[in-house]
Amino acid sequence: MSTLLRARPFFTSRTSLISSFSRSQSPFIQRHSLECPSKNSFSTSAISYAIEKKQLNKKITIPKDPYLLSEKVVKFAKNGKLDEAITLVMESPKSRQSEVVWNHLIQESSKLGKTSQSWQLLNDMKKRSFEPSERTYTILLNALAINNSSPNSVSRAMELYRQMQGSEDTTPTLVHTNALLKVCSRKPDFNAMQEVYSGMPKAGPNAPDVVTFNTLIGSFARRGGDEGFQQAWKAWEDFLEAKSRRPDEVDLDQRLVDSILLACREAKSSGFVKRGYRLVEDLYGLALSGSQTSLSTGSAGKAVSPTKALGLGTALRKNDIQPRTVELLLSICSKLKEYPKGQQYINLIKKTYPDFKSDPQLIASTIHLQIASKEYQKAVETWDEISKLGLQHTPATFKQGLDAALKARNWDKTFEMYSEMKRLLHKNCDVDTTRHRPVNPVVHQQDAWTLMSTLKCAVKTKHIEEGLKILRETHWTKVVNNTRYPRANADLAAQAVNIYSASFKNQTKASKDESLSETTKDELAADVSRLEKELENAKVIEARLAQTLAAHDEEKSKKVAEERAHSPRRIGFARSHSPPSDSTSFEKSTTSSGEREIKEQEDGSGWRKVSSEEYSNRSSSWSSRSGSQQRSSKARVYSKDRPDRSQQRSRFDDAFRPSTRFSRESLE
Repeated sequence: MSTLLRARPFFTSRTSLISSFSRSQSPFIQRHSLECPSKNSFSTSAISYAIEKKQLNKKITIPKDPYLLSEKVVKFAKNGKLDEAITLVMESPKSRQSEVVWNHLIQESSKLGKTSQSWQLLNDMKKRSFEPSERTYTILLNALAINNSSPNSVSRAMELYRQMQGSEDTTPTLVHTNALLKVCSRKPDFNAMQEVYSGMPKAGPNAPDVVTFNTLIGSFARRGGDEGFQQAWKAWEDFLEAKSRRPDEVDLDQRLVDSILLACREAKSSGFVKRGYRLVEDLYGLALSGSQTSLSTGSAGKAVSPTKALGLGTALRKNDIQPRTVELLLSICSKLKEYPKGQQYINLIKKTYPDFKSDPQLIASTIHLQIASKEYQKAVETWDEISKLGLQHTPATFKQGLDAALKARNWDKTFEMYSEMKRLLHKNCDVDTTRHRPVNPVVHQQDAWTLMSTLKCAVKTKHIEEGLKILRETHWTKVVNNTRYPRANADLAAQAVNIYSASFKNQTKASKDESLSETTKDELAADVSRLEKELENAKVIEARLAQTLAAHDEEKSKKVAEERAHSPRRIGFARSHSPPSDSTSFEKSTTSSGEREIKEQEDGSGWRKVSSEEYSNRSSSWSSRSGSQQRSSKARVYSKDRPDRSQQRSRFDDAFRPSTRFSRESLE
């Protein structure tokens, strides 16, 4: 039995961990199991798929050796003729086939998302007495990770892994274990991922490497919330332990840093979010003057300051910093509403790393930070830097730039941004958007957010005529059919009603001018009639989208209520039922402005300010009572003054928040 599956502690919430992939020993594996195959066969009882042979062109000849046949298979697949390649191999004599040829067929089928066909090819390969190699299993596991829409992708991957363990010719290696973890991560199946990781040894060739930790931490980070953060943090602690024991075998790469910072950002408790500050300080030397983040000692302190606590010196210190890392740092500042700190980090990064180069997505995050700080003109100037740096605009840069121009009431800049976006839309109309990178995507379609900001600025700055022209040329009624942004759709419809209504009034008034010629009056009358129809249609759409938005908000509120009901209350002002121990502790906790930020349980970590006078009144009320009376009084006062947080709208929209993806490139 492979040592890969020897159990070791990792997740304290589980009472029993897998020691092998034997179904008789692990109920978990039983739930994910297909029929157990024998050594030379593979059960497909759960898969009913038959490969149809194509009629080969008579001009196609069968190569004389396996090497030439494998080359021909690859060539056919690249030209979109995979079925012909399969038929060619099946009709070839066995002496001209090989494991490599069948591996090519399985791999090309997997690339096209034909997982069932890949499975059938594996069976056909075995029927011809070709045993799957380690490469074959790697291809199949990666295929399951990529094509994870199948409901039994994890069980198939488990079955493959068991088959390798039962084979005398193939033994699972670290590559296969990492591929199995990737299948569980992509599904996602966190229980399966925990089981597999818990069975890996701490030392040896099959011990976790940087790919293992990247998969674990990235998956838990995307899970989000405090639970996802805690699981990612435990994996981060394991990584640091492995780094201290095997410094030459385990490396700290950029994806791992970004993953743990993403876990910090996606946490709900502010204390977990703030750990991102300390990580950046320790890994990049970015310590703001006068900024101290208090953290508990123990394993958390070691993980936050690994270079000191684990005696690694500067082994983890990074020589450069990437835009994605800075983007995550700024999003942490935004989540904690510490906007000035974000600008301080940007200035410190430029000073510490003179060769640092930004990218469009980071500039979009910077603009968002400046808008939150109400530095609208500065945000508009930051938008101009994109062209100066020779960078390409993205949907996020247009959204943030137009938002800044709207709040600055700058119509000239708004129209300039709209014109540039219109140019890019025309330029990218033929671009294949299914293959672009998840970060810095191309501008290929008009979205409701940018169009709404443009029209709203036209209304606010009294440019009704220009707004009407934009409405008609963008076909806004088609834009709102995209249900991704219900709030933006409703706002866009409202702006359309405002513009049509104002234009209708202006044209009606102009048509009553007696000095106009009959031809001009007829043209104005036709325009008024058209505007009247457009206005009626816009009002109907506005009412429909308002109902859609109300249903969306109601569903979101129910989801938030369910999450709160099933999540434990976090330590904070709302949970503490006892007064401060003394006045000194309160004085230390207040800010220079005499106000104290109090954490509340809310989506994404909510904050509100309580004045020192209000807090003093509560303290005096506490001091005049004792025991349960104090707790009861405090609870009544707090529940009375606490605002209705469910009515507040989240400002973290997907278009300007950094992607929650594991990396800036691809998860492959």
